[in-house]
Amino acid sequence: MDKSEYTVQELVNDPSFVEWAMGDSEGDRAVFWNEWVKKSDEHRRKALDAQKKITGLRFTTPQLPDIKNEWSKVRDDIERQNNIRFRNPEDRATGNNGGLMGYLFKAAAVLLIGAFVGLALYMYQEPTPESEPVAIMTVETGYAEKKTINLSDGSSVILAAGSKLTYKSNWLDQPVKRVGLEGEAYFSITPKESKNKPKFVVETEDGSAAVWGTLFTVDTYGEGTKVVLEEGEVRVKVASPETPSTPEMKMQPGEMAQFHKSREQIALNKVNPAVYTSWTTNELYFDETPFSVLVSRIERTYGKEVKIKDPGILDMRLSGSIDFRSLDGLMNAVSEVMDVNIYKSEETVIIEQNN
Repeated sequence: MDKSEYTVQELVNDPSFVEWAMGDSEGDRAVFWNEWVKKSDEHRRKALDAQKKITGLRFTTPQLPDIKNEWSKVRDDIERQNNIRFRNPEDRATGNNGGLMGYLFKAAAVLLIGAFVGLALYMYQEPTPESEPVAIMTVETGYAEKKTINLSDGSSVILAAGSKLTYKSNWLDQPVKRVGLEGEAYFSITPKESKNKPKFVVETEDGSAAVWGTLFTVDTYGEGTKVVLEEGEVRVKVASPETPSTPEMKMQPGEMAQFHKSREQIALNKVNPAVYTSWTTNELYFDETPFSVLVSRIERTYGKEVKIKDPGILDMRLSGSIDFRSLDGLMNAVSEVMDVNIYKSEETVIIEQNN
């Protein structure tokens, strides 16, 4: 991958770029393409055009004229003109049908012009909102899986396990890019120069988070939505059906916003962002974090039910970091650090005090 210049078609045909565009690229390949798109505006433009083709953006295809039907109309007009002209005995005697032939050539010319105009529209017309419904695209992750979605401007989205991201197929063409989220995701959005409109909006069942350029997580697991801001600027808003014009609340780095569609209030609390973002680096960081947070993370990441034999375990506090690359590794680390016994079955993880 030492080639520095690509055409759009070469990008579309390059398996490593396709993986990157679809969010399946990792390691050196992901680093290569991330750096490549940042090198110049030309690279970003080519990456954007190629990404549009790969992700299936569609264009309107207007119908061509119905040639058979149009010729039928011409023939009917010719016959009608013929009947009118040959009512004159002189025309019938002399065979004077020059006007008729002229009409025929004009009609044929009009038909052909119409066909070529239709072909031109077919080839060059751009879509309008009324002419074609926009498809909804979806990226999903299973248990113990996460995906990275890279955008051509250097932005990226890391989708956590058991999550779903939805977006319209023409979203890359929109001035404000909108995505829907169920589950959890980490967003790294390249800053936008203009402050008039946000660059990116994440919508959940409970409301939205609008950003101009920032690092943050959105979590819809459990009750309501949680947004944790690591860096930059985020404005959150509740999607309240009772009061659609609810005001936005601006967050500061190091804050967590919690909101629910059934309540107008947004709760803001100071937190350590690393506790909520460390999962993206295959480790879990804790800062006097309740054990219940780890239990919730295990259930939603690995799809296992966690049973606590001694309720007092949930009151324990965790500090430090734990390897999160596998459930077995996580269980061994927690067992040693917290002095608890952990057992795993097909569908369940059982945690009890070490007697």
